[in-house]
Amino acid sequence: MKRGKKAFVFLFTVCLMALSCALPAAAAEVPKENYTISVTEELGEVTETLTLDDFGDIYEDLEVLSTLVPENATLTFSANTAINVVVSGYYQEDGILIADGIPWTIKGQPELVNGLQAETTATVTFSHGYPYYELYVWDEASGDSTSYFFKVKEGTAPAEQPDAWAQSEVDEAIAAGLISQELQGKYKEKITRADFSKLIIKLVEVKAGMTIDEILAENEMSLEDNPFTDTAVKEVIAANKLGIVNGKGNGKFDPNGSITRQEAAIMLTNTAEVLGFDISAETSAFADNKSIAAWAKTGVDFVSAFGIMNGTGNNTFTPKGTYTRQQAYMTISRLNNALVE
Repeated sequence: MKRGKKAFVFLFTVCLMALSCALPAAAAEVPKENYTISVTEELGEVTETLTLDDFGDIYEDLEVLSTLVPENATLTFSANTAINVVVSGYYQEDGILIADGIPWTIKGQPELVNGLQAETTATVTFSHGYPYYELYVWDEASGDSTSYFFKVKEGTAPAEQPDAWAQSEVDEAIAAGLISQELQGKYKEKITRADFSKLIIKLVEVKAGMTIDEILAENEMSLEDNPFTDTAVKEVIAANKLGIVNGKGNGKFDPNGSITRQEAAIMLTNTAEVLGFDISAETSAFADNKSIAAWAKTGVDFVSAFGIMNGTGNNTFTPKGTYTRQQAYMTISRLNNALVE
């Protein structure tokens, strides 16, 4: 599908970058020898008349041919030459489909970019919860452009997005490469102990500029000696080796259990210490300090002093309270920022 004019505005977490390209009404499609695309599973096609709000450009009663795909199918795009390409998700509001920018996954890292270099392969998994997605390819010099629409079969909108108060910090964490593709979504659910370990290890990798395997090898540590009998998750074992997290006793880690606020606090603090940050902080003065476990007190003091974790109202910390995925992503972003100050 082609349009006479296309404008994209992407909200990167720290700044707003606008990209606009006016295309001739008779623009041709981008030559397909410049790229290849594939989807892991297709369920057919559907033609619909839709109204789109495409980053401020309104297209009313647009006839759109979409490829039907199942949720969690993966789109792969390979650039044979340097090329402009973006992928967007659309959520529905008052009968209009409104575009959101979605990051590519490139070499395992999420990147919100509007172009790929030659010989680059990028993927997007249809797991963000949007009912429609668009892949848009264009050539600024010639004005050529090509759109591919995908509809998630039985998909509903809007996507399960972070709450408004969490959105900017979650976006910042994703843009910084701190949230892997598999963890992007289900923001309001409780985060598990295993998934929080994955967050922690991703931060360590980003800060060190090394993979966790390289970090462990440099410190003469091995993943082969797993202290837990109920999980083989690589990041859990690595976090334990680095002294960031312990188990529940008797060789158990409880990977699918919900992490508590005091467990999150001490893991964040241990991570800062592993990365060489001074974790000394004044004693916190929460009204429920007596409820904070002795092993977690240093962590609560640190995260509260540096604004990484806040209280839960009425000057309480609620140490045994659970933690949602969006809260975890916010605090990992705050720790990331604190470590450069």
